[in-house]
Amino acid sequence: MGKLLPSLLLLFVLCDPGLFAAATGASVIHADVDATDAPRNIFHARLTIPADQGAFTLVYPKWIPGNHRPSGPIANLTGLRFEAAGKPLAWQRDPVDMYAFHINVPVGVNEITASLDEITTSDSAGATGAAASTQLLDLNWNQVVLYPQGARSNAVQVAASVTLPQGWKFGTALRVAHQDGQRAEFDAVSLTTLVDSPLIAGSHFRQVPLAPANDPKHVIDMVGESDASLAISQQDITAYQNLVAETGVLFDARHYRHYDFLLTLSDQVGHHGVEHHESSDNSVGERTLINPGLHLLEAGLLPHEFVHSWNGKYRRPAGLATPNYQEPMIGELLWVYEGLTDYLGNILTARSGLWSPEQYREALALTAAAMDHTAGRAWRPLEDTARSVQILRLMGPEWESWRRSLDYYSEGDLIWLEVDTRIRQLTHNTRSLDDFCRAFHGGQSGLPQVVTYTFDDVVKALNAVAPFD
Repeated sequence: MGKLLPSLLLLFVLCDPGLFAAATGASVIHADVDATDAPRNIFHARLTIPADQGAFTLVYPKWIPGNHRPSGPIANLTGLRFEAAGKPLAWQRDPVDMYAFHINVPVGVNEITASLDEITTSDSAGATGAAASTQLLDLNWNQVVLYPQGARSNAVQVAASVTLPQGWKFGTALRVAHQDGQRAEFDAVSLTTLVDSPLIAGSHFRQVPLAPANDPKHVIDMVGESDASLAISQQDITAYQNLVAETGVLFDARHYRHYDFLLTLSDQVGHHGVEHHESSDNSVGERTLINPGLHLLEAGLLPHEFVHSWNGKYRRPAGLATPNYQEPMIGELLWVYEGLTDYLGNILTARSGLWSPEQYREALALTAAAMDHTAGRAWRPLEDTARSVQILRLMGPEWESWRRSLDYYSEGDLIWLEVDTRIRQLTHNTRSLDDFCRAFHGGQSGLPQVVTYTFDDVVKALNAVAPFD
């Protein structure tokens, strides 16, 4: 990626919500998504894109935040057509970069139209492949947009809209500018904000407010295969209210205007959790809220993704803070990005009441036992599992112990337990990792922004809490 931008410049260039684009007077891409065919597992999109005459290249997002790898589902992009002034334009895919499309814009034309279909056959929406059933959908905007090659995602403004099947309702962190029946238009935002703001929708929808007396607003938006699947208990509602309160105590700041927990309950639409700045995209089994066993197994999902709003979205490793979705990401600090989040997410699961203290300790013991029997630790350093995320992410369970997997989660959990313990020992229990979190992830509440860090920044912040070699 070359020399990293200074932190202050990165903070400005990567801040939300599209302030950089607005300040430079950037033109607006209009992205209209027709999701009425979602039950057939296909989205239709029509993009109106400002363009200058001559050679012009558009790209499809490749390196997707939250996946830390080139996971943009390019194979699912079908039905691609370009036109200008009502006439079709020839296009050609780049022979090396499969995510780039070359066209020539005619003289006198200042915008082109791109039409595309996104096949939603993947079994997990997440940030890679959209997914839908006859009752619901999960839309990630990176799947249905193109943008000019070389442009910074913060310097591209997009006015998006979606048309849903009859009777379906939706949840998203995007703000609605206008809604007419099944079509919703959203405020124009930067491409960064759009891709960071997925949308779920379905015929069975429920919104649950959390901490209504607090500012900013927090809600759970749920879609399910049936009304019965949305039967969240008052005990769970209280626990998630506790989660909001506990994060306030832990970080002492909120770097978002509002927060939506997006929760899909389905046995057909994937199983994932993906972090975003003002929301999280979570998918679990249809009966998770009403089956005690499933509930126990999935209890840590929402707390984990919520922590990412501070650790991952606000404070982000410099190697993952890329200017657009074509630049490669460097994942060597994922043991902080994901490992620390795993540790804090599990602790908050217990502090909020979603787990008992004993259940938390049992989960931690299971992680430790698994690491004790991971033979690959003898040859592969943990940092290499982070640098190799694009290799390891989709590997199956075969030979996993010897190859290693995404161990920056589980072993990272143990690393941060040791850090927390060592701080308490060094300070005679007067300080803990909580003090590091308030200093490193706290600061001033307000609009979403990105503040990058390096390994040295982490060490410096830890030493400020408890000096150590």
